Amino acid sequence: MKSHKTLKKVIIIIFSSLAVLLIGLIIFHQIKLAGNRKLAEQNGYYNLVSVGDYSLNTVRFGKENAEHKIVVLSGMGPGFPVEMRQMSSELEKEYEFIYIARAGWDGSDDVKDERNVETIVEDYRKALNNMGVSAPYILMSHSMGSTYASYWVSKYQDEIEAFVNIDGTYVEPISDIKTPKQSNTILLKAAVNLGLGDIFIHLLYPKDSSFSKEEQKIYDFLALRGADTVAGSNESNYIATNRNETWNSLVSNDVPKLYISSRDGDDSAESLEIRNKELTPYLEKMGSFKIELLPGSHFIYKTEPQKCGEIIKEFLEEL
Repeated sequence: MKSHKTLKKVIIIIFSSLAVLLIGLIIFHQIKLAGNRKLAEQNGYYNLVSVGDYSLNTVRFGKENAEHKIVVLSGMGPGFPVEMRQMSSELEKEYEFIYIARAGWDGSDDVKDERNVETIVEDYRKALNNMGVSAPYILMSHSMGSTYASYWVSKYQDEIEAFVNIDGTYVEPISDIKTPKQSNTILLKAAVNLGLGDIFIHLLYPKDSSFSKEEQKIYDFLALRGADTVAGSNESNYIATNRNETWNSLVSNDVPKLYISSRDGDDSAESLEIRNKELTPYLEKMGSFKIELLPGSHFIYKTEPQKCGEIIKEFLEEL
């Protein structure tokens, strides 16, 4: 009988301790979230703009009211406006950069609707309109963001002054496409809201030695705000569909286009084969393109920021 009472006390103590720990994590998470959000706002990395039923996070940096405006479209990863600043630092003297985070990414609102290419591009255009930023724009994209930029430059070519594609996803015809499924992120949301994301974030997104302490905090804030979203997950399910739809929408035009090839940017036979088979058909279908080879990481804007920036600067100066 005495042993049962002792066991009961132990169980109560364990559950009470877990409850206190859980409450502590939640409080810690909310305090840290509020602090990092304020830091992001103060440094210009958190400015919500309505596009109708939801809002997108926007970031503006560089030369204010510059004659040429560069609209930045990120890939399927967080914190792009923080990551790219080393590359863009020289360009910021002459150009204004406008970064728009898609729904579910980098502090933008989460949504449950389809994340097809048309919806995403219309979100970009609405955000710019509601910010009072008028065309023409220079599109600068990376990875999957280049799919949306390619669709944009084909459908609304009069809005685009030039297109800079930094090792973007190759758009191609895809015949076998399954119907995208609606995502469910309930468990992930619970984990983030309980504060587990604050503990394990650097296992998913390692600290960047090139960031200042403030930049790392802002990056972490943006990353966590997009870690558990339905929109981000749904967009992943639409990758093949959006690449295919974009391929079908491509129209050749005279908009100057630069493609910086990094993953397949060396002189090896394998890289040459991939460029000839996948990259060149995509660029030829759009027309007026220039390829610059800069062998290295897919994230070349981070690993070779100076060289990448110089290539872009030279291209833009020739416009």
